[in-house]
Amino acid sequence: MLSSRHQSVLKEIDAARCVGSWSTASALAAKLVKHGSPGHVFGSIVSSEAELEEYLAKVEWSPQEHWSDDGIMQRSSNGVRVTARYPMNISSSPKQLEALEKRLQKIGKHTLSDEEAYQLSVVTAKVYFYGSKFEQCQAAVDSLATTIPDEGAMSPVYVRQLYMAQMVMRGITAEMHGDMDTAHSMYDTALVTLKERLSSQAALVVPRGSAAGAEKSHEELVNWAEEALYRRAMASLAQDNIDRGADELAVYIRVMDNVTPATFRVFRRLRANRLHMQLERQSIGTDSSAATQAKERVMASHRRQMALLKATYAFPRANEAHAEVLAEVDGAARDWELVRAFSRVESLRLLEVLYEAVFLTFNSPQVLRHLVHVLVRFGDYHEARLAFVTYRELVERQLERVKKALGSGSKIDSGLESVNNILRTVVVGARLFLVHLDSAHDCLSVVHFANDLIDDVEARDPDHQIIPPVPETIRAQVALWKGAAHGRLAQRSREPSNRADHHCAALQLLRQAAELNPQLYEAHYFLALELALGTRDIAAATAAAKQAAALDATRLDAWHLLVLLSTARKDYAKALQICEVAMRQSVWWPAYNESQPNANKSEESVAHSHALHDKDAKAPMGSVDAGMDFFGLAMTHMAIEGRHHGFDTSLDAQPRLFALYASVFGSVVAAGDESDDVASAMEAAGISIGLLAVGDLRTGHHTHPSHLVPSQASGRPSLARSLARSVFSKHTRFSSHGEYPPLPFSASEDAGEVADVPKLPDHPGQSDHPGQPDQPKRQRSMPHLRAPSGDGSVLSADIPTEAFFDKHGGGRSSTVTHMHSNRSVYSTAVATRQSHQRAQARRALCSLWLATGTAFVALQRLDEAGGAVAEALAAWPESPEALTMRGQLAAAEGQHVMALNEFHAAVALEANNIRAAVALACVEHELGRRDVALGLLKNITRAHGWCDPEAWYWLGRLEHELALECDSDARTQMLRRALKYSSYALELESSQPVRPFSILRP
Repeated sequence: MLSSRHQSVLKEIDAARCVGSWSTASALAAKLVKHGSPGHVFGSIVSSEAELEEYLAKVEWSPQEHWSDDGIMQRSSNGVRVTARYPMNISSSPKQLEALEKRLQKIGKHTLSDEEAYQLSVVTAKVYFYGSKFEQCQAAVDSLATTIPDEGAMSPVYVRQLYMAQMVMRGITAEMHGDMDTAHSMYDTALVTLKERLSSQAALVVPRGSAAGAEKSHEELVNWAEEALYRRAMASLAQDNIDRGADELAVYIRVMDNVTPATFRVFRRLRANRLHMQLERQSIGTDSSAATQAKERVMASHRRQMALLKATYAFPRANEAHAEVLAEVDGAARDWELVRAFSRVESLRLLEVLYEAVFLTFNSPQVLRHLVHVLVRFGDYHEARLAFVTYRELVERQLERVKKALGSGSKIDSGLESVNNILRTVVVGARLFLVHLDSAHDCLSVVHFANDLIDDVEARDPDHQIIPPVPETIRAQVALWKGAAHGRLAQRSREPSNRADHHCAALQLLRQAAELNPQLYEAHYFLALELALGTRDIAAATAAAKQAAALDATRLDAWHLLVLLSTARKDYAKALQICEVAMRQSVWWPAYNESQPNANKSEESVAHSHALHDKDAKAPMGSVDAGMDFFGLAMTHMAIEGRHHGFDTSLDAQPRLFALYASVFGSVVAAGDESDDVASAMEAAGISIGLLAVGDLRTGHHTHPSHLVPSQASGRPSLARSLARSVFSKHTRFSSHGEYPPLPFSASEDAGEVADVPKLPDHPGQSDHPGQPDQPKRQRSMPHLRAPSGDGSVLSADIPTEAFFDKHGGGRSSTVTHMHSNRSVYSTAVATRQSHQRAQARRALCSLWLATGTAFVALQRLDEAGGAVAEALAAWPESPEALTMRGQLAAAEGQHVMALNEFHAAVALEANNIRAAVALACVEHELGRRDVALGLLKNITRAHGWCDPEAWYWLGRLEHELALECDSDARTQMLRRALKYSSYALELESSQPVRPFSILRP
C-alpha cells in the first residue's frame, strides 16, 4: 500500500509523461529511487524512458525529407502499392541506446508487478524500435495482450499511450513482414479501444513536446495515435480496399485539422491530403452525380492543401520554383473542371487558391495561366487583362531560353511553360480582347504573337524532336480569332480599300479555321456573319450558319443569324418558323411562353417595375447571358410579326416581352452599380489573400483583407496588378488613356497602407481651399442630358466633370474609389461581366420601347410613339437610336431645329450611327442646304454606311435634283451617278434584314 505522498508523486509523474515533460518526470522518478521506496523499480523504468525520450528529442531530422515520397499510390499487375514511410529511427544503435538496453535488462531481474512488467516491456520495445532492432521489438510486444490494461495506481492515464505504442509497433512489424491485414487490425483495434477510454470532447491526437513555437525539425519522432490513424488508412489502400482507405484517410485529415499546434505533422498531412484528393478524383470519374456530391469536399481539400503548403514552404528565391505548389495549382484547376464548379462563388474559391499560390512561387507563368482562365470565367475582364499581359511578358522571357536551347541542341528545362499551353492561353486572351474588351487591335497583336511562335518553333524544330507539334485545333483557334478581329476592323474602317483588305483577310482566315477544325462552331458562325455583313452573300452565309447550328443547336446566335438571313430574302414565314424552333429549345422558352399575351398593360408595367427592383429577383430559367440571346431573338420575332402580320400584332406581344425582360434582367437591374470585380467579391466574402493559415482550417476564420495595389483604370484594388508589381522590378501597366500618370497610392509594399489622398469637397461645386473660387456646375452641351433639378443622379446638371476630378488630385482612380455615387456618365465602367450585363439591360429596355415606338409610328399614333421614345431615353439616356427617333418625330411635326439638335447629339454620342447621320442629312435637305446634305451622304456611303440602302437612296435623289439644275454637260454624268446610286440602293434593300446583322456582332 503506497503512502499518500507516494501516490501524489505517481500522479505528478503520470501527468508529466502524458505531456512529454521528461525532465520533470525524471526528477520525480529520482525521488522514488532515492528513498528506496516500494516504487523504486517503477522509478527506474520511468527514468530510463525519460532518458530515451530526451535523447530522441535531440535527434535532428527533416520531416520534409523523410516523407518526401510518402502517399504515392501506384497500381500494377501485382496489386496496389502505397508508399508509407516507417517512423524515423536510428539506423545504427548508438551507445546511449545500448546502455538503456542493459539497464532495462537489469530492471527486469527484479520482482515486478503486472503493471511494472507491462511498462518495462513496452519501454524496452521502444528502445529496440528506435534502434532498428525490429526482431527484438516484435518479441517484446508479441507477448502482450491486445487489450488495454486496467488503469493501475502507477500510470492510470499514461498507460493509454503505452498501449498505443505497443499496438503501433506490432502493426509496423507486421507491415515489414507483408501482413497488411494484421497490421490494419492492430491499428484499428488500438484506435477503437482508445476512443472508448476517452471522453467525447478529448482530442485523439495530442502532440507531446511540440509547443506552438517549436521548430518542425523538433517534432517528436513518433506520435503513436497519429501513426495509428495514418497507417490504418495506408494499410487499407495497400489491401486495395480503396473505399475504406479513403474514408480512414479522411478521418486522419479531419482529426489532424484540429491538433494544437496547427503545424504539427504538416508535411505528412500535405502528402495525405494530396493522396485523398487523388482518391476522390478516381471515385468521381465521369459520374456527374458523384461530381456534384463531391464538389464541396473537393474545394475544401484544395483550400486545406494550400494552407498546408504555406505552412511548409516559404517564398522562393529567384529562379527557384516549388514544384509541389505548381502541381497543386494544376490539380485545383483540373478538379474545378471535373466537378464543374463554374459559379461565381465557386470560381472565387479557386481564385483564392491561385492567388495564395502567387505568394509561394516566383514569376510563375503557370499560376498566371490559370488565373487568366478563371478570371475570364468569373467575369472580371479588366483583371483578366492585367493577368494576361503579365503572363505574356513572362512567357516571352521563357521563350528566349527555349530558343537558345533549340539553337544549341540542349535539353529544355522541364519547368518551363509548354508551347501548347502558351498557345491555348493566347487563344483565351484573343477572345478576351475581342469579345469582352472590344479591342480588335489588341486581339490581332495577340494572334500575331501566336503565329510568330508557331512559325519560329516549326523553323527551329521541324521534325518535332524536342517540342511536340501544335495541334490542328489550336491552329484553328488562332486563325479563328485573327479572322474575327479582321472582320471587326472591316466594319469599323472608313476607307473602302482598307475595309476590303480586312474583309478578304477575315474570309480567308475563317475558312482556314473551318478547314483545320470542321467541328469548331465559332469558325462557321463568324464566317456566316462576315459573309452577311461584308458582302451580303446571303446564300453562302446561310450555308455556313446552318453548319454552325448543326454543330451546336443549343446556341441561339447561329439560329438568330438564320432568321435574319431569311428576312433578308423576304421570306418572313420561314423566318418565323426558324425563330419558333430556336426559341422552343431554349431553357428560357417557358418564361416567355407562360406570359399572358392579353395581360393588362398597366398591370404588366407594375409587375415589371417590382421585378426590376426586387433584390431577390433571379434569372430562374438559365444564365443571364443565355437570357440576353433569347431576348434578342424574341425582339426579332416581334419585328417580323410586325412586318408579316401588321404592327398591331407586334404591339400585342409587348406584355410578353416586358415580362421576359423582367425575368432575364431583373437580378441585374436590382443589383444596381455594386462593385462586382474580384477584389470586391473577395472582400465581401471575407477572403484575405496572403493570410491563409493552417489554423483557419479548424476555425474557418478569415482575417482582414490585405492591402492591394489599386488599378489605375478602375480605381479598385487589383490583385493582378499587385502580382505584376511583385513580378517586375518596374511597373509597366498603362492607364486607360495610355499614359503613366502618378500613382495616387503609395508604391511602398512594406508600409502596406494607402497614401493620403487629397480630400474632396462635400459638394462637387464647392472648393475646400479658402480663397479659391467655387468650381462651376457642369453645363451639358446636349439637351437630352440636361436635368431640371440637381438631384445627384447620373442626369443631374451639377455632377462634377472629369477635369474637376483631376484638379482635386488623385486622378480618376481616387475619384472612383472615394466618390462612387458621383461618377460621371462619361466615365468608362470597369470591364466585368456584370457591368456588361447592366449595359445590355439598359440597351435591351431601350430597344423594346423603341420597337414599340416604331409600331406606333407605323400606325400613325405619334403621341404614343413620343411617349415610348421618352421611356426609351429614361432607360438609356445616352441612346443614339432613341435620340434619332425623337428627332424624326420632331421632323415629322416640322420642328427642324429641334430635330437637328437631336441628330447632332446622337452623332456626337456615336459617330458611326448611320441612322442619325442619314436623318441629319435629310433635315439639312429639307432646310435647303443640299450641299451640306450631299457632303454628309458621301461621307456616310464611303465609310460605315456603305451598305445602307437609305443612305444610297438619298444620295441618288440629291444627285438627281442637282442634275436637273445643271447644264447639259454635267447633267449626264450626274444622272448616271444618280441612277447608279439608286440601283445600288434597290439592290441593298432587296437583301436588307428586318434588323441589322450587326446586332449579332459579339
